[in-house]
Amino acid sequence: MNSTNRVLNRLFILVVGLVIFSGGAALLLVAIAGPVRDTWTHSAAIGVSGVTRWLRATPLPNQPMPISGSWLWLVALAAGGALIILLVLFIIRQGHGHTRQLITVGGNAGMVLVDSHVAEHAIQDALSGRPELVASHVSTYQVKHQSVLKVAITCRRGISPREASRIVTEVLVAFDTLLGGQLPALVQISAGIRARTTQTTRLH
Repeated sequence: MNSTNRVLNRLFILVVGLVIFSGGAALLLVAIAGPVRDTWTHSAAIGVSGVTRWLRATPLPNQPMPISGSWLWLVALAAGGALIILLVLFIIRQGHGHTRQLITVGGNAGMVLVDSHVAEHAIQDALSGRPELVASHVSTYQVKHQSVLKVAITCRRGISPREASRIVTEVLVAFDTLLGGQLPALVQISAGIRARTTQTTRLH
């Protein structure tokens, strides 16, 4: 329900997790296993020697400025900067998709902008009074340039998903009638530990 690609998010988390796990497992083996430590030391020496040869074989061309070294360092610096920019953009995009604009209604007198908080508060107030539900939360997202309501509810124990869906549908239809139009909505129904432990309190 947001502009972030969930598949990309999960793939990124999976790759980072695998890298961290592999690095930790390798360090553990190096620390506790003698043969692995010897192999690691030998491989590290070969790797350092190879990198040194590459750096010596790729010197910077003659420059008016007193700069020496290998141009591979510039490539590594550019790649690191690009990676940092991509990570920053990835972090900035997280959680986006919420919108404060629900719908714009036009008429002879002009345009009327309906704030998303109007729908969220009205629907949540209507659902909070239902004894069949333990909790509810309403939010508004922008999906393909269209406002979509997300209604998340937690059912009380013994309430079927069909009954919970009927309750939410009645509230949404009533709000659509009040608004004079039909809004797309996603209903998320769950029954967690709160539904099993919370009891109804009545005042006599």
